[in-house]
Amino acid sequence: MEYTKLGKSDFKVSRIALGTWALGSDFYGEVELKSAVDTLHAAVDCGINIVDTAPNYGNSEEVLGKALEGIRDKVILATKCGCLKYPGGSYKLLTPVSMRLQLEESLRRLNTDYIDLYQIHYPDKNSSMEAAYETMNRFVEEGKIRAWGVCNHNVNELLAASDAGAVSAQVQYSLSKRSVARDVLPVAKANDLSVFAYGTLIGGLLSGKYKGPKTIGEKDRRPMFYTEFKEENWPKSEKLINAVSEVAKERGVSMPSVAINWALSDPNVGIALVGAKSPAQAQGNVEAVSFKLTDEEIKKLNAAFC
Repeated sequence: MEYTKLGKSDFKVSRIALGTWALGSDFYGEVELKSAVDTLHAAVDCGINIVDTAPNYGNSEEVLGKALEGIRDKVILATKCGCLKYPGGSYKLLTPVSMRLQLEESLRRLNTDYIDLYQIHYPDKNSSMEAAYETMNRFVEEGKIRAWGVCNHNVNELLAASDAGAVSAQVQYSLSKRSVARDVLPVAKANDLSVFAYGTLIGGLLSGKYKGPKTIGEKDRRPMFYTEFKEENWPKSEKLINAVSEVAKERGVSMPSVAINWALSDPNVGIALVGAKSPAQAQGNVEAVSFKLTDEEIKKLNAAFC
């Protein structure tokens, strides 16, 4: 495993982080508790030391609360606030009172006394972001959290967050979502915000498992977030799948490792945030740090989704 410093914090984190949206029996279909626990333990055994979740990832916080029993000290635990679910949707709320309630609920569900990295899930136009950042710093002073970061922020929002004390930034970055490479990624790096690239596998699209939009499970709601799964977008997605498959076969590595390696090859990306639903998937993701894509391979992949 490769490790990197997390922004302005003292944390040394693995360059592959385990994302747990898939373990919450929500968008990705049902996952048995034992499988979820085994997946987390397998990731830790492979050297992954940072795990990311959120209150609206189904029951993933509760699952992590159980899975971390006995190994809490081996994991840098990251969760989020500011995006609350209701039946059929979600809404953003970042008032100091709401953030306090959200934090206490996450601590309870995660069965822990502190959170290592607390993140604002989305900026909220109806709340004072300055007050939200001040609240984060207050949580640090109280020892409730050790550091804080932001997700889905634009350039100006990133600059304000960095000035206020943020140490990291999560952004969607994959072979099909590359616009942030022009401004968000370099600005984050220049302001000492470690970038977590999420969605690198496009919700599992680049795993090679799916042969068409209808091969995804009926209870799986990934196409709502990853529109590359939708039937009207499949011809373009299939072209990208084929390119990743070709590079993987030529190298003798897995398709997920190629897609993850592509994201990590960007000098402005610190960590690839990747989900897994089984120990084998968690172990396989780690292969991504065992090689380096060539410039020609990167050009071939980039050209496949334009």
